Amino acid sequence: MNDWTYCLETLPKVSRTFALNIAVLRGEMHRSVLVAYLFCRAIDTVEDAALLDPQEKIRLLHEFARLIEQPAPRGEALDTWVNSSAVVDGTPPDLDLLANTRRVFAVFDSLGKNYREQIVPSVARMARGMAYFQKRFNFGEMTPLENENELEEYCYFVAGAVGEMLCNLFLTALPGISESARDTMRQTAVSFGLGLQMTNISKDVAADRERGWSYIPKSFLAEQGLTLEEFHSQKSMEKNLRAVERLLCKTRGHLDDALKFTLAIPRQHIRLRLFCIWPLWMAMKTVAVLHRNESLLNSRANVKISRSTVKRILWTTPWLAASNTLLKYSFRKILPREQLETPARFDVDALYQRLKNIPLDAPGNERMPQSAQ
Repeated sequence: MNDWTYCLETLPKVSRTFALNIAVLRGEMHRSVLVAYLFCRAIDTVEDAALLDPQEKIRLLHEFARLIEQPAPRGEALDTWVNSSAVVDGTPPDLDLLANTRRVFAVFDSLGKNYREQIVPSVARMARGMAYFQKRFNFGEMTPLENENELEEYCYFVAGAVGEMLCNLFLTALPGISESARDTMRQTAVSFGLGLQMTNISKDVAADRERGWSYIPKSFLAEQGLTLEEFHSQKSMEKNLRAVERLLCKTRGHLDDALKFTLAIPRQHIRLRLFCIWPLWMAMKTVAVLHRNESLLNSRANVKISRSTVKRILWTTPWLAASNTLLKYSFRKILPREQLETPARFDVDALYQRLKNIPLDAPGNERMPQSAQ
């Protein structure tokens, strides 16, 4: 099996959802996005390792960032990283990906320079951002996010940076796009990533609790008169639901931005549009399922959209993809605005200002005091 075949066969093993929309792409874009996703999945596996000490995660994440920034050949440094990653725990497909990281790098190094240049800074920033948040993790204890700002910052590093990367890759393939469309995509790319990540956070409240994380910010709980312990002990289901609805409302706002990003892609580029439409429609359907859903907070529940819903999205949206009017109608029909409060406008510029105060260069640095709390 050659390296590219390995990457193709590994993708659906580590992500069924993104395997669907990545497969719709073609040529160098397909290869670039697939390899970039496998890089992100590899470092995400390190971050998610439930049994691995946070200090070891931090070391592996920083070393990966240096690896991807290092011009080929990486040689011994890559071999050392792969051997060191053997301590990571996870699912067999994810661990197999870590063990075969050399193959992913081999395909990455074969990409055109203009594609590699869009991938490197985003993946490196993602790895270092994950490492930064691991510094806050107290092994064996519940570690919450403090407030809405910190939620945005965390989601930027694990997903917003990916939105930026995809935007830059798309713009590489769309040299004739209008300035207004280009500006819209750049202004909403981070929000697209945040929307998808916050959808995952919303549906995984119970699962994250089991591994010691709480992504519902403490400030959202305090608004309902809840402590972190009271929220996770389900002292008041009504208050818990209101706290989750606060997150869903924010998520809805980011998904609205994701629709703007998608509509800015020229209509003739149907494959690029479908790449965005499929995860966006699935996320919005998920938000609709989670809305006022008590099962979300039950650790035994598995709250997600059905396979038949996924199939309907895949079958119907290609007929709508070239029409902005039909896409808007279909999207807004999933969860009418009156059913979920309209959130405040997301200020991406304010997020960028806060990110400047987060040192990512080396393990052990602390947040600078100027950062908004």
